[in-house]
Amino acid sequence: MPTRAALILIWPLSLMAVFVSVRQIVMDGAIGQDSHAYWLAAQGGLIYGAVPGQRDAYLYSPVFVTVIKPLAMLPWPLFATAWVAIEAAALVWLVAPLRLRWAIPLFLLGLPELVVSNIYVLLAVSAVVGLQKPAAWSFAILTKVTAGVGLLWYAARGDWKRLFQGIGATAVIVAVSYALDPSVWHAWVGFLLDNRSGTPDSSVSFVARGLLAVGLVVFAACTGWAFLIAPAVVLASPVLTPVIPFTILLAVPRLLQLGQAVGAREESKIS
Repeated sequence: MPTRAALILIWPLSLMAVFVSVRQIVMDGAIGQDSHAYWLAAQGGLIYGAVPGQRDAYLYSPVFVTVIKPLAMLPWPLFATAWVAIEAAALVWLVAPLRLRWAIPLFLLGLPELVVSNIYVLLAVSAVVGLQKPAAWSFAILTKVTAGVGLLWYAARGDWKRLFQGIGATAVIVAVSYALDPSVWHAWVGFLLDNRSGTPDSSVSFVARGLLAVGLVVFAACTGWAFLIAPAVVLASPVLTPVIPFTILLAVPRLLQLGQAVGAREESKIS
């Protein structure tokens, strides 16, 4: 009965997501509102001149630009198409464990993210991969920073080896990138400090969300409920409005699978 009720609810929501996506394309006349900022930042010298919320404002670390630079050599229309294709493939992978009656509406719920072309689907993937490969959390830390809260899963479980693997991987990436161009790193840190109160909600609300996210990760680690990492990352996201950050919740099916696998391994060790 609860399953049927959930399906009855999720299909109308998914159709609403389709409507919102189509309306966005018609009103904006293009796909890639956010990915255009990434493409533009990779075209020349990286400048943190635009404030958060401004069109084409680039907010992430210099590493992100370095990684996407080969792709950004494409003309904008091809880059936009490639970005949507990458995120669509990631969406398919996230919902693949589910039956079609669940997978299809959940995929459709991710359509607004595909239209805007941010990185929330990729954050969902990094949360799943990060549960096994701690270095994957460097993606979240070096883009949306606080979204890397999931790395605390290892600290709460006393798995110091994996915690330091995640921290070490991030530190190595930063060190290499900093050595190549220290000035852009100074610019990014300065940008983050200058805009530390630039989230759409208040600073108090953001801090409260962050603390709740930390608590949720610790609770998830103590109970083995790995799927709670996804809502924790959503809560820790610098921007929680409108609904697109909730795309990260599509990591839940994969995290449920991994959480069961982790629990089974621990039970086998005890026995």
